[in-house]
Amino acid sequence: MPSFSQKSMDQLDTCDPRLQVLFLEVVRTYDCTVIQGYRTPEEQLALYNARPQRSKIKAGGPHNFAPSRAVDVAPWIRGRGIPWPQPGSKTYIKDLLQFAHFAGYVECKAHNMGIEIINGGDWDRDHDLTDQSFDDWPHFQLGTEEL
Repeated sequence: MPSFSQKSMDQLDTCDPRLQVLFLEVVRTYDCTVIQGYRTPEEQLALYNARPQRSKIKAGGPHNFAPSRAVDVAPWIRGRGIPWPQPGSKTYIKDLLQFAHFAGYVECKAHNMGIEIINGGDWDRDHDLTDQSFDDWPHFQLGTEEL
């Protein structure tokens, strides 16, 4: 059975209890790693200013609350780590699909647990992945009704 590393647990501990409960349930059956929970204003600004831009929010986003209302979590593949999609690689499409598969798994778990969640691969939650202007597949935040 998969479990989180201490580093992942430390990041998850900075998150809203509902996110903690959700991802502790997810990791029981789908190996994953927590990249970041709470983010300082300085960290948020650095991601906004990064090239390529890694956040569309300059300040005050869901990562910037204590506890964090958002968490970045990625699938973890034994022997490979995080399958970051690399354009041009022979596994590019499958790596993208791995993130989509993981997001669907998390969304289903959240729904079954009564936790409203938004994933950065489908910000408007209309199930049309082609209408996104900014994809952030590892990003999960509490839904608007939860904030």
